Amino acid sequence: MKISGFSAMMTIIVLGAGLFFGSPFAALLHSFAGADGFAALLNRQVLIVVGTSLVTALMATGLAAVVGIALGYHFTFRKKTGGRWLKTFFSLPLVLPPSAAGYMLLLAFGRYGLIGAPLYQTFSLQIMFTTTALVLAQFFVITPLMMQAASSAFQQVPESLVKASHSLGADEYTTFVKVLLPLSRPVLVAGVITAFARAIGEFGATMMVAGRLKTIPIMIYVKAMGGDAGVADGLSLLLVLLSFLVLFLVNFLGEKRR
Repeated sequence: MKISGFSAMMTIIVLGAGLFFGSPFAALLHSFAGADGFAALLNRQVLIVVGTSLVTALMATGLAAVVGIALGYHFTFRKKTGGRWLKTFFSLPLVLPPSAAGYMLLLAFGRYGLIGAPLYQTFSLQIMFTTTALVLAQFFVITPLMMQAASSAFQQVPESLVKASHSLGADEYTTFVKVLLPLSRPVLVAGVITAFARAIGEFGATMMVAGRLKTIPIMIYVKAMGGDAGVADGLSLLLVLLSFLVLFLVNFLGEKRR
């Protein structure tokens, strides 16, 4: 079979892309093997950091799922209330530099912040540089992802089914629980999984509000800059494996829907 010039060019591009994108993963595996990354992952300090990341990411994802689904429902079925401007506003964290997002949270919830100052002065409640701050930073970043997933899921539900539910006397809540959620479940679950992965991998926003606390990405940065390759390699490989699992599950759910 004769290979055209175009086909050969596309093959070269694909091979080049594979070499480029594969080289960092190969380098990580090579470094991990040489630095005894498994032993580094069993360090008590590292285990605490992994636990902190998992707990805060789960809490942030739970909050984002509730708020994101509510926002997705609002912008799908109540388009006139707020409209495009409001949806754009809630989507802003998707394109904001994470460090800017973290700085804005500091300005809002810091001890001298717009909201943080009254809370501290009245209740001696400090939010920044606590696990609560980590949850807020992750929640701020991932909620737009959940909102978009929910909106996409609800838009795929045939409008005729929603109208039929109302015509049979079901109120808005019953239609939401009995019709929309069951039919949207695969997309919503994929959205939750993706949001969790994004939360546990968040660096810029959490770095700004963490103080002495550390998440997995923060510790990777600290150890890499400090020359501790074992911990940096081990945690990086952990995130790579988690990311691969997330993408596999999302793809599986997408194929299951078809």
